[in-house]
Amino acid sequence: MDKALLLYSGGLDTSVMIKWLQENLSLAVSTLTLNVGNSDLVAIQEKARTLGADPVFVHDAIDEFAQGFIAKSIMANGSYEGYPLSTALARPLMAEKAVEYAHRIGAKYVVHGSTGRGNDQVRFEVSIRAIDPSIQVLAPVREWNMMRKDEIDYAKKHGIPVKLDGKYSIDENIWGRSIEGPDIEDIGKGIPEDVYEWVTPPWQAKNDHIVKISFDGGIPTEIDGEKMKLSDIITYLNAVAGSSGIGLIDHMENRVVGLKSHEVYECPAATVITYAHRYLESLILNRNETEMKMFMDWQFSKFVYGGLWHDPVMNAINAAEAEFNRDINGELKIRMSHGLMYTEGAWGNSFLYSTDLINYSSNAFDQRSSKGFIDIYGNATIHSHKRALKMTGKVEGTSLQY
Repeated sequence: MDKALLLYSGGLDTSVMIKWLQENLSLAVSTLTLNVGNSDLVAIQEKARTLGADPVFVHDAIDEFAQGFIAKSIMANGSYEGYPLSTALARPLMAEKAVEYAHRIGAKYVVHGSTGRGNDQVRFEVSIRAIDPSIQVLAPVREWNMMRKDEIDYAKKHGIPVKLDGKYSIDENIWGRSIEGPDIEDIGKGIPEDVYEWVTPPWQAKNDHIVKISFDGGIPTEIDGEKMKLSDIITYLNAVAGSSGIGLIDHMENRVVGLKSHEVYECPAATVITYAHRYLESLILNRNETEMKMFMDWQFSKFVYGGLWHDPVMNAINAAEAEFNRDINGELKIRMSHGLMYTEGAWGNSFLYSTDLINYSSNAFDQRSSKGFIDIYGNATIHSHKRALKMTGKVEGTSLQY
């Protein structure tokens, strides 16, 4: 009997899928659940066993996710159309572990629960096939073409326990929580308050917090002077920033497949860390570096969002980002209050920003040199404009030599 490894979340799609793979394709099904900040892992593991999966794997990948993926995204200010990359960032790690465990048990197939409307099908399949082209990838929800009602009917028929009263489809890891559902899809409504789980609605947030975040090489290493590993910093800031109303994002998204999707994201720690990182960059990088890094940041986010983490170009992008972040060191004090952030101080030895040069009471910068700079700098614009006026006849007697 051929073996299949199913990336298992414990939800309706993947729970129904265990039985479907056994019944329709006569496959021996194993499951893999990655701990990247999810909850109820013990319950998920037991549920998979109850449904007949064997063996059932749970892999603790929180630190691997933080150090190998989130850290790179921090250096690149990773965001897609304005929200921090979270779900997309975890998918290549899940693909890598799926191939690893498939090899371990000799599975011919890797199976995921993505639909044909979303981005995850692209992310899983491109990465898995890039890592090991010999593995066949199955997407039963897409190939089966069943809607939610069909899956519920199938679950009832086969005695599969599923939670039927859930209003939302949620994907969660330590870097962010994404929420979809009918009440969110209806853009004629505001965001339902029961969406909020990590973030206190800003108008209800009573907790004001001040934190000092220290960065070394573009990565946060300390909170208020206490050294912490990255995953612990993220967990801490999720709680603190979330209670101050920071990190809820209402987003209309352009998906890889060309559809628009209305989703809500809760990313308290990602919002604060990205804000702090960008602020330090503004103090340290020169204008040329800043402009080029903005371009590289967008390329990083575009490739991650589009499921191309394992494209060779990512090696070059990540190398460039590491170089840009070499001197991103320092501390930033941030006040968080009612959904807003305020900078209350920055300190560092690598700042390009100089009060001596910018201070209007200082003679360190010779203002007289600016006149010659303007004469040279504006040449192309000034002479081109004169030519345009001459060609339209608006300036008589103008003599231009070229």
